[in-house]
Amino acid sequence: MEKRVYIAKCEEYEREKVAEAVDKVLRGFGGAEAILNGSKKVLVKPNLLMPKKPEDAATTHPYVVEAVCAAFSKAGAEVSIIDSTGGPHTKMLIRLLCGKTGIKEAAERSGAQINFDTSVKKVSYPEGKKLNKFKVLSPVLNADLVVSVAKAKTHGYMAMSGSVKNMFGTIPGLGKPGLHRKFPRREDFASMLVDICEYIKPGFNILDGIYGMEGQGPASGTPKYLGVVAGGFSPYAVDLALCHLIGMRTDSVYTITDALSRGIFFDDPDKLDWLGDDPKPLRTSFKPAIKHKADVLPRILENCVGCGDCAKVCPAKCIKIQKKLAIINEKECIRCYCCHEFCPFKAIEL
Repeated sequence: MEKRVYIAKCEEYEREKVAEAVDKVLRGFGGAEAILNGSKKVLVKPNLLMPKKPEDAATTHPYVVEAVCAAFSKAGAEVSIIDSTGGPHTKMLIRLLCGKTGIKEAAERSGAQINFDTSVKKVSYPEGKKLNKFKVLSPVLNADLVVSVAKAKTHGYMAMSGSVKNMFGTIPGLGKPGLHRKFPRREDFASMLVDICEYIKPGFNILDGIYGMEGQGPASGTPKYLGVVAGGFSPYAVDLALCHLIGMRTDSVYTITDALSRGIFFDDPDKLDWLGDDPKPLRTSFKPAIKHKADVLPRILENCVGCGDCAKVCPAKCIKIQKKLAIINEKECIRCYCCHEFCPFKAIEL
Protein backbone atom coordinates (compact mmCIF):
# COMPACT_ATOMS: atom_id res chain seq x y z
CA MET A 1 0.00 0.00 0.00
CA GLU A 2 1.45 3.36 -1.08
CA LYS A 3 1.40 5.66 1.98
CA ARG A 4 3.76 8.50 1.04
CA VAL A 5 2.58 12.11 0.82
CA TYR A 6 4.92 15.00 0.13
CA ILE A 7 4.05 18.41 1.60
CA ALA A 8 5.67 21.54 0.15
CA LYS A 9 4.97 24.92 1.70
CA CYS A 10 3.99 27.61 -0.78
CA GLU A 11 2.79 30.95 0.51
CA GLU A 12 1.41 32.56 -2.63
CA TYR A 13 0.49 32.12 -6.27
CA GLU A 14 3.73 33.49 -7.65
CA ARG A 15 4.75 31.51 -10.74
CA GLU A 16 8.33 30.73 -9.73
CA LYS A 17 7.38 29.80 -6.17
CA VAL A 18 4.59 27.53 -7.35
CA ALA A 19 6.95 25.84 -9.84
CA GLU A 20 9.49 25.34 -7.06
CA ALA A 21 6.87 23.76 -4.77
CA VAL A 22 5.61 21.43 -7.51
CA ASP A 23 9.20 20.47 -8.34
CA LYS A 24 9.85 19.59 -4.68
CA VAL A 25 6.80 17.33 -4.63
CA LEU A 26 7.81 15.54 -7.85
CA ARG A 27 11.45 15.19 -6.75
CA GLY A 28 10.19 13.63 -3.53
CA PHE A 29 9.17 10.68 -5.72
CA GLY A 30 12.21 10.66 -7.98
CA GLY A 31 11.18 13.47 -10.33
CA ALA A 32 8.87 13.65 -13.33
CA GLU A 33 10.99 11.25 -15.40
CA ALA A 34 10.85 8.58 -12.70
CA ILE A 35 7.10 9.04 -12.28
CA LEU A 36 6.66 8.68 -16.05
CA ASN A 37 8.55 5.39 -15.97
CA GLY A 38 8.47 5.18 -19.75
CA SER A 39 5.01 6.70 -20.26
CA LYS A 40 4.78 9.01 -23.26
CA LYS A 41 1.20 10.32 -23.30
CA VAL A 42 0.26 12.20 -20.12
CA LEU A 43 -3.22 13.52 -19.43
CA VAL A 44 -3.40 16.20 -16.74
CA LYS A 45 -6.79 16.36 -15.04
CA PRO A 46 -7.35 19.60 -13.07
CA ASN A 47 -10.53 20.56 -11.24
CA LEU A 48 -12.26 22.98 -13.62
CA LEU A 49 -15.68 22.92 -12.00
CA MET A 50 -17.05 25.87 -13.92
CA PRO A 51 -15.80 28.98 -15.74
CA LYS A 52 -14.52 30.93 -12.73
CA LYS A 53 -11.52 33.14 -12.20
CA PRO A 54 -8.52 31.58 -10.40
CA GLU A 55 -8.90 33.92 -7.41
CA ASP A 56 -12.35 32.48 -6.68
CA ALA A 57 -10.58 29.28 -5.50
CA ALA A 58 -13.21 27.07 -7.13
CA THR A 59 -10.78 25.66 -9.70
CA THR A 60 -7.20 24.42 -9.76
CA HIS A 61 -4.94 27.45 -10.10
CA PRO A 62 -3.36 27.74 -13.57
CA TYR A 63 0.14 28.21 -12.13
CA VAL A 64 -0.09 24.78 -10.48
CA VAL A 65 -1.36 23.20 -13.70
CA GLU A 66 1.36 24.98 -15.66
CA ALA A 67 4.11 23.74 -13.34
CA VAL A 68 2.88 20.14 -13.50
CA CYS A 69 2.55 20.20 -17.29
CA ALA A 70 5.94 21.86 -17.75
CA ALA A 71 7.67 19.26 -15.57
CA PHE A 72 6.29 16.30 -17.52
CA SER A 73 6.81 18.04 -20.87
CA LYS A 74 10.45 18.69 -19.96
CA ALA A 75 10.78 15.02 -19.06
CA GLY A 76 9.83 14.13 -22.63
CA ALA A 77 6.11 13.41 -22.39
CA GLU A 78 3.33 14.57 -24.69
CA VAL A 79 1.05 16.41 -22.26
CA SER A 80 -2.59 17.38 -22.70
CA ILE A 81 -5.19 18.83 -20.33
CA ILE A 82 -8.84 17.86 -20.00
CA ASP A 83 -11.84 18.16 -17.69
CA SER A 84 -15.59 17.92 -18.03
CA THR A 85 -18.14 20.04 -16.18
CA GLY A 86 -21.75 19.16 -15.41
CA GLY A 87 -22.86 20.69 -18.73
CA PRO A 88 -22.52 19.36 -22.29
CA HIS A 89 -18.95 18.28 -23.05
CA THR A 90 -18.42 20.36 -26.19
CA LYS A 91 -15.43 22.09 -27.74
CA MET A 92 -17.13 25.44 -27.19
CA LEU A 93 -17.56 24.82 -23.47
CA ILE A 94 -13.97 23.55 -23.17
CA ARG A 95 -12.73 26.81 -24.73
CA LEU A 96 -14.86 28.88 -22.38
CA LEU A 97 -13.76 26.83 -19.37
CA CYS A 98 -10.05 26.94 -20.13
CA GLY A 99 -10.16 30.62 -21.09
CA LYS A 100 -11.94 31.82 -17.96
CA THR A 101 -9.89 29.69 -15.54
CA GLY A 102 -6.53 30.67 -17.02
CA ILE A 103 -5.75 27.15 -18.20
CA LYS A 104 -5.42 28.19 -21.85
CA GLU A 105 -2.44 30.43 -21.06
CA ALA A 106 -1.02 27.84 -18.66
CA ALA A 107 -1.03 25.26 -21.44
CA GLU A 108 0.65 27.62 -23.88
CA ARG A 109 3.42 28.51 -21.43
CA SER A 110 4.08 24.90 -20.43
CA GLY A 111 4.10 23.27 -23.85
CA ALA A 112 0.96 21.26 -23.14
CA GLN A 113 -2.17 21.11 -25.30
CA ILE A 114 -5.83 21.53 -24.38
CA ASN A 115 -7.51 18.25 -25.32
CA PHE A 116 -10.55 18.93 -27.48
CA ASP A 117 -11.41 15.29 -28.12
CA THR A 118 -15.03 15.11 -26.88
CA SER A 119 -15.58 11.45 -27.75
CA VAL A 120 -16.54 8.95 -25.05
CA LYS A 121 -16.24 5.21 -24.61
CA LYS A 122 -18.35 2.81 -22.62
CA VAL A 123 -16.26 0.68 -20.29
CA SER A 124 -16.91 -2.41 -18.24
CA TYR A 125 -15.72 -2.69 -14.65
CA PRO A 126 -17.07 -5.91 -13.11
CA GLU A 127 -14.97 -5.32 -9.97
CA GLY A 128 -16.94 -2.16 -9.18
CA LYS A 129 -18.89 -2.09 -5.95
CA LYS A 130 -21.61 0.18 -7.35
CA LEU A 131 -20.63 0.91 -10.94
CA ASN A 132 -19.97 -1.90 -13.41
CA LYS A 133 -20.55 -0.14 -16.74
CA PHE A 134 -20.16 3.56 -17.45
CA LYS A 135 -18.97 6.07 -20.04
CA VAL A 136 -15.57 7.75 -19.80
CA LEU A 137 -13.88 10.48 -21.83
CA SER A 138 -11.84 8.75 -24.53
CA PRO A 139 -8.65 10.82 -23.94
CA VAL A 140 -8.52 9.45 -20.39
CA LEU A 141 -8.45 5.90 -21.69
CA ASN A 142 -5.93 6.74 -24.42
CA ALA A 143 -3.39 8.21 -21.98
CA ASP A 144 -0.40 6.26 -20.66
CA LEU A 145 -0.51 8.23 -17.41
CA VAL A 146 -3.30 10.26 -15.82
CA VAL A 147 -2.12 12.98 -13.43
CA SER A 148 -4.77 14.42 -11.12
CA VAL A 149 -4.29 18.06 -10.14
CA ALA A 150 -7.07 18.61 -7.61
CA LYS A 151 -8.18 21.60 -5.54
CA ALA A 152 -8.53 21.68 -1.74
CA LYS A 153 -12.23 22.42 -1.12
CA THR A 154 -15.11 21.61 1.15
CA HIS A 155 -18.08 20.00 -0.59
CA GLY A 156 -21.77 20.19 0.26
CA TYR A 157 -22.48 16.61 -0.81
CA MET A 158 -19.23 14.69 -0.21
CA ALA A 159 -17.91 16.95 2.61
CA MET A 160 -14.55 17.37 0.85
CA SER A 161 -13.37 17.59 -2.73
CA GLY A 162 -9.92 16.20 -3.40
CA SER A 163 -8.07 13.71 -5.58
CA VAL A 164 -10.67 10.91 -5.56
CA LYS A 165 -13.57 13.28 -6.27
CA ASN A 166 -11.51 14.89 -9.04
CA MET A 167 -11.83 11.70 -11.09
CA PHE A 168 -15.57 12.36 -11.45
CA GLY A 169 -14.54 14.85 -14.13
CA THR A 170 -13.52 11.94 -16.38
CA ILE A 171 -17.24 11.21 -16.80
CA PRO A 172 -18.72 13.17 -19.75
CA GLY A 173 -20.71 16.20 -18.58
CA LEU A 174 -24.29 15.09 -19.03
CA GLY A 175 -23.49 11.64 -17.68
CA LYS A 176 -23.00 13.09 -14.22
CA PRO A 177 -26.69 13.94 -13.49
CA GLY A 178 -27.57 10.36 -14.41
CA LEU A 179 -25.19 9.02 -11.80
CA HIS A 180 -26.64 11.41 -9.23
CA ARG A 181 -30.10 10.04 -9.97
CA LYS A 182 -28.85 6.46 -9.78
CA PHE A 183 -27.04 6.98 -6.47
CA PRO A 184 -29.00 9.54 -4.39
CA ARG A 185 -27.55 8.31 -1.06
CA ARG A 186 -24.25 9.94 -0.17
CA GLU A 187 -22.67 6.66 0.84
CA ASP A 188 -23.58 5.06 -2.49
CA PHE A 189 -22.44 8.09 -4.47
CA ALA A 190 -19.08 8.07 -2.67
CA SER A 191 -18.71 4.36 -3.41
CA MET A 192 -19.40 5.10 -7.06
CA LEU A 193 -16.65 7.76 -6.99
CA VAL A 194 -14.22 5.24 -5.55
CA ASP A 195 -15.19 2.81 -8.33
CA ILE A 196 -14.32 5.44 -10.94
CA CYS A 197 -11.04 6.24 -9.20
CA GLU A 198 -10.15 2.56 -8.98
CA TYR A 199 -10.87 2.10 -12.67
CA ILE A 200 -8.98 5.20 -13.87
CA LYS A 201 -6.12 4.69 -11.41
CA PRO A 202 -4.46 8.12 -11.64
CA GLY A 203 -0.72 7.54 -11.81
CA PHE A 204 0.15 10.59 -9.74
CA ASN A 205 -1.80 13.13 -7.71
CA ILE A 206 -1.02 16.78 -7.04
CA LEU A 207 -3.09 18.97 -4.71
CA ASP A 208 -3.41 22.73 -5.09
CA GLY A 209 -3.79 23.75 -1.45
CA ILE A 210 -2.17 27.18 -1.53
CA TYR A 211 -5.63 28.66 -1.29
CA GLY A 212 -8.55 26.30 -0.92
CA MET A 213 -12.24 26.88 -0.38
CA GLU A 214 -14.16 26.60 2.89
CA GLY A 215 -17.82 26.85 3.72
CA GLN A 216 -20.28 26.61 0.84
CA GLY A 217 -17.95 24.58 -1.40
CA PRO A 218 -17.25 23.45 -4.02
CA ALA A 219 -18.20 26.65 -5.87
CA SER A 220 -19.88 29.18 -3.57
CA GLY A 221 -17.56 29.12 -0.57
CA THR A 222 -14.84 31.46 0.63
CA PRO A 223 -11.15 31.29 -0.37
CA LYS A 224 -9.11 29.99 2.56
CA TYR A 225 -5.33 30.09 2.89
CA LEU A 226 -3.62 26.77 3.52
CA GLY A 227 -0.22 27.36 1.97
CA VAL A 228 0.67 23.93 0.63
CA VAL A 229 1.16 21.94 -2.52
CA ALA A 230 0.90 18.22 -1.80
CA GLY A 231 1.32 15.08 -3.85
CA GLY A 232 1.69 11.35 -3.95
CA PHE A 233 1.09 8.21 -5.95
CA SER A 234 -2.05 7.33 -3.99
CA PRO A 235 -5.13 9.57 -4.33
CA TYR A 236 -6.36 8.16 -1.00
CA ALA A 237 -3.15 9.15 0.76
CA VAL A 238 -3.32 12.69 -0.62
CA ASP A 239 -6.99 13.00 0.37
CA LEU A 240 -6.32 11.75 3.88
CA ALA A 241 -3.50 14.28 4.20
CA LEU A 242 -5.84 17.05 3.01
CA CYS A 243 -8.52 15.97 5.49
CA HIS A 244 -5.95 16.19 8.28
CA LEU A 245 -4.56 19.56 7.14
CA ILE A 246 -7.96 21.28 7.00
CA GLY A 247 -9.14 19.85 10.31
CA MET A 248 -11.97 17.66 9.06
CA ARG A 249 -13.15 14.47 10.72
CA THR A 250 -12.20 11.48 8.60
CA ASP A 251 -15.57 9.85 9.25
CA SER A 252 -17.30 12.87 7.69
CA VAL A 253 -15.59 12.38 4.31
CA TYR A 254 -17.55 9.72 2.46
CA THR A 255 -14.84 8.65 0.02
CA ILE A 256 -12.42 8.08 2.90
CA THR A 257 -14.92 5.94 4.82
CA ASP A 258 -15.72 3.94 1.67
CA ALA A 259 -12.06 3.27 0.92
CA LEU A 260 -11.68 2.15 4.55
CA SER A 261 -14.65 -0.22 4.30
CA ARG A 262 -13.13 -1.86 1.21
CA GLY A 263 -9.72 -2.25 2.76
CA ILE A 264 -8.22 -0.04 0.03
CA PHE A 265 -6.84 2.45 2.53
CA PHE A 266 -6.89 3.48 6.18
CA ASP A 267 -8.31 6.57 7.89
CA ASP A 268 -5.54 7.40 10.36
CA PRO A 269 -3.28 10.29 9.22
CA ASP A 270 -0.57 9.10 11.62
CA LYS A 271 -0.11 6.02 9.42
CA LEU A 272 0.86 8.15 6.43
CA ASP A 273 4.51 8.51 5.47
CA TRP A 274 4.79 12.29 5.63
CA LEU A 275 7.56 13.68 3.44
CA GLY A 276 8.76 17.25 2.94
CA ASP A 277 7.63 20.00 5.29
CA ASP A 278 6.24 19.27 8.73
CA PRO A 279 2.42 19.23 8.47
CA LYS A 280 1.83 20.15 12.12
CA PRO A 281 2.35 23.94 11.86
CA LEU A 282 0.45 23.98 8.57
CA ARG A 283 -2.80 22.60 9.96
CA THR A 284 -5.84 24.86 10.03
CA SER A 285 -9.62 24.52 10.20
CA PHE A 286 -11.90 24.82 7.19
CA LYS A 287 -15.56 25.60 7.83
CA PRO A 288 -17.64 22.72 6.44
CA ALA A 289 -20.33 23.23 3.82
CA ILE A 290 -22.92 21.58 6.07
CA LYS A 291 -22.92 20.05 9.52
CA HIS A 292 -21.64 16.51 9.89
CA LYS A 293 -23.82 14.17 7.78
CA ALA A 294 -26.66 16.71 7.73
CA ASP A 295 -29.44 16.30 5.17
CA VAL A 296 -30.52 19.85 4.34
CA LEU A 297 -32.66 21.34 1.60
CA PRO A 298 -31.04 23.86 -0.76
CA ARG A 299 -32.46 27.34 -0.20
CA ILE A 300 -32.97 29.89 -2.97
CA LEU A 301 -31.72 33.36 -2.00
CA GLU A 302 -33.04 36.77 -2.98
CA ASN A 303 -30.27 37.37 -5.51
CA CYS A 304 -31.60 34.57 -7.77
CA VAL A 305 -32.06 35.94 -11.31
CA GLY A 306 -33.87 32.92 -12.71
CA CYS A 307 -31.08 32.04 -15.16
CA GLY A 308 -32.15 28.39 -15.10
CA ASP A 309 -28.69 26.84 -14.72
CA CYS A 310 -29.82 25.01 -11.58
CA ALA A 311 -32.80 23.50 -13.40
CA LYS A 312 -30.58 22.33 -16.25
CA VAL A 313 -28.19 20.39 -13.99
CA CYS A 314 -30.78 19.07 -11.51
CA PRO A 315 -30.70 15.25 -11.75
CA ALA A 316 -34.15 14.93 -10.17
CA LYS A 317 -35.66 17.57 -12.49
CA CYS A 318 -37.36 19.12 -9.46
CA ILE A 319 -36.51 22.78 -10.14
CA LYS A 320 -38.67 25.12 -12.18
CA ILE A 321 -38.23 28.79 -13.05
CA GLN A 322 -41.29 30.86 -12.25
CA LYS A 323 -41.38 34.65 -12.55
CA LYS A 324 -37.57 34.77 -12.87
CA LEU A 325 -37.09 32.77 -9.67
CA ALA A 326 -35.99 29.17 -9.11
CA ILE A 327 -38.51 27.03 -7.22
CA ILE A 328 -37.50 23.68 -5.72
CA ASN A 329 -39.98 20.85 -5.27
CA GLU A 330 -38.97 19.76 -1.78
CA LYS A 331 -40.63 16.35 -2.02
CA GLU A 332 -38.68 15.39 -5.14
CA CYS A 333 -35.31 16.91 -4.14
CA ILE A 334 -32.67 14.20 -3.62
CA ARG A 335 -30.26 16.55 -1.78
CA CYS A 336 -27.42 16.10 -4.26
CA TYR A 337 -26.71 19.87 -4.24
CA CYS A 338 -25.85 20.05 -7.94
CA CYS A 339 -27.94 23.25 -8.06
CA HIS A 340 -25.81 24.78 -5.32
CA GLU A 341 -22.62 23.62 -6.98
CA PHE A 342 -23.34 25.12 -10.39
CA CYS A 343 -25.20 28.33 -9.50
CA PRO A 344 -23.14 31.14 -11.10
CA PHE A 345 -24.58 33.79 -8.79
CA LYS A 346 -24.18 32.04 -5.40
CA ALA A 347 -27.95 32.32 -5.09
CA ILE A 348 -28.39 28.91 -3.45
CA GLU A 349 -27.20 28.04 0.03
CA LEU A 350 -27.23 24.92 2.16
